[in-house]
Amino acid sequence: MANKNKLELEHCAQQEWVAHNATAIDPVVNRLIEREFLLPRMANNLEAQELARVLNFARSEVPWYSAQDEWAKLPLGKRLLGREVLLGLPVLSKFDVQDHFNDLIPRRYPRDYEPYTVTASSGTTGKPTRVAFSRPAAAMFGFYLQRHMRWFRVNPAWKKAFIRLPHNIPANADGKYLEVGEVYRAPGWMNIAPLFKTGPTVAFSRHNPTEEKLKWLRRERPDYLMSFPGTLESLVLASQGKPVETLRAVRTISATLTAGMRRRIESVSGLHPQQNYGLNEIGIVALRCPDGRYHVNSEHCIVEILDQDQKACAPGQTGRIVVTALTNFAMPLIRYDTGDLGVAVEGACPCGRTLPGFAEVVGRYRPMHLAPEGTALRVQLITDVIDELPLQALAGLREYQIHQYRDNCFELRLVTAGEPGLELTSSVRTAWDRSFGPDSPLKICQVDRIPTLPGGKQQEFSSDFFPEQDK
Repeated sequence: MANKNKLELEHCAQQEWVAHNATAIDPVVNRLIEREFLLPRMANNLEAQELARVLNFARSEVPWYSAQDEWAKLPLGKRLLGREVLLGLPVLSKFDVQDHFNDLIPRRYPRDYEPYTVTASSGTTGKPTRVAFSRPAAAMFGFYLQRHMRWFRVNPAWKKAFIRLPHNIPANADGKYLEVGEVYRAPGWMNIAPLFKTGPTVAFSRHNPTEEKLKWLRRERPDYLMSFPGTLESLVLASQGKPVETLRAVRTISATLTAGMRRRIESVSGLHPQQNYGLNEIGIVALRCPDGRYHVNSEHCIVEILDQDQKACAPGQTGRIVVTALTNFAMPLIRYDTGDLGVAVEGACPCGRTLPGFAEVVGRYRPMHLAPEGTALRVQLITDVIDELPLQALAGLREYQIHQYRDNCFELRLVTAGEPGLELTSSVRTAWDRSFGPDSPLKICQVDRIPTLPGGKQQEFSSDFFPEQDK
């Protein structure tokens, strides 16, 4: 009965969203809502059907899979295949996709699933990772965004602001990207406006200084803000409250929103950041619900959390996030290793949704075994000290990064407004010296900016001991 009531509430919340083409859009949305509250037996049966379909197709039509021994043992033609069969199949790496693009293209396509577009993401390697998408797979992006907004009761009439990298904001009529100081305007929300009626959009380049971003927000007075976690944290710390009083909701994108960042943003501003988990190679994988669990868009993909032996993690364990796409028959990615780490979870979520999920995204995998012993302990100490400082001690902090050099010296790089706060620097220094002494040097320095990875992602820790593709 409880889930029935929650299902009805979601249908009521959806009524605020007016579709441009209700005949085409409403049935899709209704199926998404119904799927959120399916009984486990029904959900497992649907997943087994969808998994059997993509595995049978990949085994018979995709050269990369059909050439591998493990795939040869896969029973073809079965209508139902539980996710346990995935454990017998090899994991697909980013480098496999980069080096064998043509082998991952099917010999033929199901009707209406031909390639529609090809994405290219440089990620952390600098080498493009290209993935072909079918129209049905690509078309769901806006629906999953809207699903998440509905969970948080976002009003589609709100004014929405974006602070992103220029190449992620539509170019002007001359084909030029947004310059520092310029403003992008549109009558509807990017990715949502083709489906539903929405309020206006404004966008500003992330390359603008923090103080200019604040001035811009206070001029525009948006209801809803979407940006990188580090950018949002900088704005909140700089304003020591909401960046602008009109803000009702915020959403973070691309990089990991750490527990410390979330605590600082929520404590200072009272805003509770929304966040999904997605990949250019797959699309939107999972949505973090108001109760803090990442629920997988199970119509779209399956998520496994695997340990170092490629076995399923027990609840509470941290492991690699591995994703199997269910709808992209233009280039099926089966057991794709995202390079990210997540925490396994079991049991019902308090939000009432029965979509499978995981507890948290804790960042990217780092080959810590290549760094000297004690590296993780040193990084954690600095992070813990900063996370535990009172918020007034962080008022001038905009960003930070810990870097490890080849001689095993560490450097804490601070981007601050004015001189770094004495409480911040002395707290880190005192804790470091007490724990590690003078034989493990730490330099604390102020910098103008911290370079981001391709795609705009930020790194709280980098090391000269890591291979280039893992930095």
